[in-house]
Amino acid sequence: MILTQRQIEQIFKTRGKLVLPFQARLTPNAQDWVRHQKLVVQYDQVDLPTVSLPAESAKTLPAKYFWWSDGPDGVAKAAIGMSAREVCLEPMPILEDSSRTISAVRTLDQAVGHNVVQGGILLTSNPSLACLLANRTSYLRGVLAGKMFHVEQCVTTFGANVLIVERETWSLTPLKNLLTRFCRLSRRTDPVIETELHSLKSSCACSSNQSPGLTTGCQCTGAKRSSCPGGVV
Repeated sequence: MILTQRQIEQIFKTRGKLVLPFQARLTPNAQDWVRHQKLVVQYDQVDLPTVSLPAESAKTLPAKYFWWSDGPDGVAKAAIGMSAREVCLEPMPILEDSSRTISAVRTLDQAVGHNVVQGGILLTSNPSLACLLANRTSYLRGVLAGKMFHVEQCVTTFGANVLIVERETWSLTPLKNLLTRFCRLSRRTDPVIETELHSLKSSCACSSNQSPGLTTGCQCTGAKRSSCPGGVV
């Protein structure tokens, strides 16, 4: 259970103190807020209070994005921390290890599919693999971090919602600016492009049999596989 700064502010206003369940963890922004307020966090076998935001506040809430890294990178995480002061970024509860890339992509895909987040940021030493996996899911459209103009084009025209960053290749300020810009862009897909994308998806005779989550490629067998574009190796 990961709690954001907004959530613990609500808990503190409701109870007058911070008493959290044992399994609760705080985001970096939430930890900073606790230190700034000089509060003491207590843990007990308690349930979190149900606190609803006013309708006006709910409308103005920024889009939330998950982020995950497959290893240590001080510059990239510093950029994440700086961007998190301007946009809503929360870490995924996935072990930071390259062997967990599929788990991270699957978790992000499910979160987007259930409208928990709008997209995500993946910091990885193998961006090609992460991009391949993201673009095989049901709800993710991944774009490699590069020139700002190219990223913006992918977001505003193709609806890209996952930014994939190669770790240890970016300096702090350019990466922070790119992360913040990516999260603030409006996502939409040009109708003509959407039709073209749909034609790519339906070109495989087995496309209707794909299940949600990470797909497994062409499911055609026998003669059907030899004539199916998705079955070409």
